[in-house]
Amino acid sequence: MAQPAHRESDERWVEVTARVAPADVDLVSAVLEDLAAGGVAVEPAIEVSDEADFEYRETAAPSAVRAYLAAPFEPRQRRALRARLTALPLTAPLPPLHYAEVAPEDWAEEWKRFYSVQHIGKRIVVRPSWERYQPAPGEVVVELDPGTAFGTGQHETTRLCLAAIERHLRPGVEVLDIGAGSGILAVAAAKLGAARVRAIDIDGSTVEVARENAARNGVAGRVLAAAGSLGEAWPWGSSPPVRCAGLVVANISSTVVTGMLADIARALRPGGLLLASGFMAASEAEVVAASERQGLRTIRVDGEGDWRCLVAARAA
Repeated sequence: MAQPAHRESDERWVEVTARVAPADVDLVSAVLEDLAAGGVAVEPAIEVSDEADFEYRETAAPSAVRAYLAAPFEPRQRRALRARLTALPLTAPLPPLHYAEVAPEDWAEEWKRFYSVQHIGKRIVVRPSWERYQPAPGEVVVELDPGTAFGTGQHETTRLCLAAIERHLRPGVEVLDIGAGSGILAVAAAKLGAARVRAIDIDGSTVEVARENAARNGVAGRVLAAAGSLGEAWPWGSSPPVRCAGLVVANISSTVVTGMLADIARALRPGGLLLASGFMAASEAEVVAASERQGLRTIRVDGEGDWRCLVAARAA
């Protein structure tokens, strides 16, 4: 999630801000993520501690959920968005949404306010390209500039996938990253020892971002990024992939992942693992059942907040 560094210079964006109760953040974010090509950021209300430097706590005051939409975002689109949000089972009434145009030259600095060094799992550190960081022994640092793409490590599903990759990836395995976005998961897999990572996304504008991040991390030779998907949209060769990966990562919505599970199962090698996230607790049973119908055995389901990550295996 960040600036449209590779878009035309005259393209403009609309920032929409919803101020919602902390308990409603995940529901509102999920709706905005369906529309926001530029990503979604959450700014919780905080209270700074007077007793210690750099300490703060989140308060019960409304959080700001910001989404970045391609301009123009017409009045009819705004009315439709308002209707979708007010139909949600929110714990508090939804105030009016705030809209503001964002010029491309302002975008990078705007996103940097929400993005800092993060520690994920036991060894992974996600470092924005503009931040300095001295790694501890054994840490795996992923240096990232997200560009237009989703995937900064700030969202729960990205963190769940990163922790699962760290836990389950075997050095030398071939990985398929579906919905690669910024390439954060593909880069992490390569740095953790994957022999090759194919990274695909239906949004062709993110592919160059993923390639640049792979190069920035010294793994461009092992990360192949391309626009496409499974099935007929497979970008390498004319045939859909069969048994091409020992590990498949899919950080996409529950609707998309359940619709792709037959193709994912075919793409997995015997004994291979699927790490699927992008869905909430309410969809867990549906995703697990759909996975098991394709012959995948559930190993575990991890969670952070209301978000979930399924780990499932194809029979050896």
